Order: sequence, then C-alpha cells, then structure tokens
Amino acid sequence: MRLMPLTAAFLLALAAASPVVVFNKPTKVASDASSPLLLSIHKPQAQGQGQSQGHFAPVVALEESGDDHKKRPPRVNVTAWFESYHRSDDIRQYFLQLADDYRDLVTFVPQLARTYEGREVYAVKIGAKGCESRDKPQVWIQALQHAREWATGTTAQYLAHHFTSRYGKSSNVTKILRAAEIIIIPNMNPDGYEFSWDADRLWRKNRRNNGNGIYGVDLNRNWPDHWGNGGSSTDPDAEDYGGPHANSEPEVRGLVNFFKSQRRVLGAVDLHTHAQLILRPQGYTNASSPHEAEMKHVGDTMAQVIKGVHEMEYTSARLHEVSPLLTSGSTVDWFYSDQAASANGGQRAYSYAFELRPSPEGSEGGKIGFILPIEEVVPLGEEIAAAMEYFVEYIVKNPLKEK
Repeated sequence: MRLMPLTAAFLLALAAASPVVVFNKPTKVASDASSPLLLSIHKPQAQGQGQSQGHFAPVVALEESGDDHKKRPPRVNVTAWFESYHRSDDIRQYFLQLADDYRDLVTFVPQLARTYEGREVYAVKIGAKGCESRDKPQVWIQALQHAREWATGTTAQYLAHHFTSRYGKSSNVTKILRAAEIIIIPNMNPDGYEFSWDADRLWRKNRRNNGNGIYGVDLNRNWPDHWGNGGSSTDPDAEDYGGPHANSEPEVRGLVNFFKSQRRVLGAVDLHTHAQLILRPQGYTNASSPHEAEMKHVGDTMAQVIKGVHEMEYTSARLHEVSPLLTSGSTVDWFYSDQAASANGGQRAYSYAFELRPSPEGSEGGKIGFILPIEEVVPLGEEIAAAMEYFVEYIVKNPLKEK
C-alpha cells in the first residue's frame, strides 16, 4: 500500500484548484447476478411521494382527503433523475415518492433536526416490513455532511433506488432487506448544500452565524468523541472549525439523538469526496483500534468489490494513515466510540468514511475534484451499491464482538 504518495496527492487536492473533466466508461457486467461483484446496469423505475409529521415519526405516504391530492407537488421524474444534480426540496420529494411507491419497504422519518435556517434533516429506512422488522439489525449511511460534496448526495439517492428497485428481482438484495434495515440520511447539511448552489460551490461547513460576518462549523469535526483533540481548528473562519463545543450543531445533535434511539446499528458509513479511500478508525490517535483486524478485512474487501464493478481503485486505510495530523470530532471515530456503543445496546459498530471518486490524481490536484461530472453519477452509484451489498450482508453475519 503506497500511502505516502496518496497522502501527498490528497493534501494537494485540498489545497489547489484546477479544472478537469474525468470520464470513466462503465464496463459490461452480468445481469441479475447474486454476487455483489456482478451488478446489472438498470434504469430507475417510477416512484411516489409522502408527507412528514412529528419528531422521529415514521411516514409512509401522503394521505388524501377531499381536494388535498390537488395540492401535491408535481411528481419527480425519476426516469431522468440521475441525469442532473438536484436541490434540497427536490431531493426530499424524491424520497417521499420512494416511500409512497414502496410502502412495504420504505419508511420516511421526518424532522431529525432543524437547521439554523429552518431546514429539515430527515431519514429513510429501507427494509422488508413484517420480517421481524423491529428486531432487524441496522446499517447507517449518511451523505452531504460537507456541502460541496454533491456526489455523496447522488450516491445516497442511488443506493435508495438500488435497494428498492431490485427487491424481489435480485436474490441478494431481497435476502439483505429481509434480514436487515438500511437507514439513509441523504442530506445532513441542507443549509450548506443550498449555499453551495447559490453562493459558493465549494462551501464545506454548515451555516451557523459565528459573528463578524463569519459563518459555519465543519460538522465532521463536531461529533462528541475526542472533540478538539487535534485535526480541527478553533478559528471560526477556518474550513475545519470544530464549533464552540462538541455536539453544538443541530445537525449533529439531531443525528446523535436519532442514532441513540435505534439501538440495533451494526455498521455506519459516512460518504465524502474525493480521494477514492475507504477510511476506518482511528483518527484522534495513531494507535489502532481494538477491532483493527476486523475492520481492515471489511475495508479491504469493499475496495475489491468496488474494483470489480468499473475497475476503480480505492485504497483501504486507517484515517490517521492518510492524514498528516490527527482528526478529532469525526464520524469515523464517533460511530465506533464507547458513547455510541453504550447507546447502541452495547453493540459497537463497524465505522467507515468513504472518499468517493475522482481520485486526487484524476482531478489534477484541484478542488474541481469535488465536482463530479454528471456522467459519472450512475457508475459511481453502481460501484458503491456493490460495496454496500457486501457490507450489509457481511456485518449482519459477523457483528463486532467486544474485546
């Protein structure tokens, strides 16, 4: 594993900016294969919608009475959905339609948090209902923690499409959704995401008003595990500003509380761009975690599964191996932490951060790497869907055991 060149390229990518267009042509694969290494390329199917009410209250569909159906927003054109990026309101409507069209699979969970600008952070749960659904192990996937990383949002959308549209058609997906529940938080930083559309395409943080015309906290430095122990800034103007204290941000607080209400999470994945990395604990220290061997095996295998779809090379590594500084207050460490395990019925979760394509080398070392060409959205989704099929299936059979 050549980590030093990778580290240098990764840091260069975060410091420079140069234009590039990267295209990776998908390879032909066998259709309807049970192995996650062999994913079929398929078109999205039509979907429906719903409406949210109440804190953590599940919602499946919009109930009609009288002329209420006339007030419904126009249906999202799911057939062409992955041909463009979408704003927060449209993404929410996409998931409401998904919940309405796949009522036996999808539950929309509203109002996990309200942001500083009043936007909603929500989740969807995907799993076959009735198959002892209240006792199923869970897998947590979240996206758009960093506003500029739009490809993480499309990947979350694609994963939801993949698992719903293939249920009952793919034996592997059907088996997975009968055995487990997948939780997807598709947009955990909607304020920052909207700002990246309207004002600054490369905006990273949320939109907390820090005073003196300075805004934003890096949500991925605000999680309450070893917060402020290095690898984050105390300067409110810095991109990696960790906030005034741990768990200070409504987006993080809401997700921490939602996680604690589940108590069946076996694994968590935080989607980021861009470096083609699969990162595991620990970030706040150079020491390996007690479960290093288990998490390395899963990370290494997910990299192999991804390569088997479109030949994209991902590197599996501990977080501190690719960062010259320690990183504290991150999701990678929190989902694996003592605090999370205690809230999770004593079960410690496999925890990973994915840095999606393109690699720093492919982006010529520039921040343009955060801007994935739309032509790559579906191939990216396909390769991550393959990894998630393996991930869910494996960890359900092999949950971490306390050491």
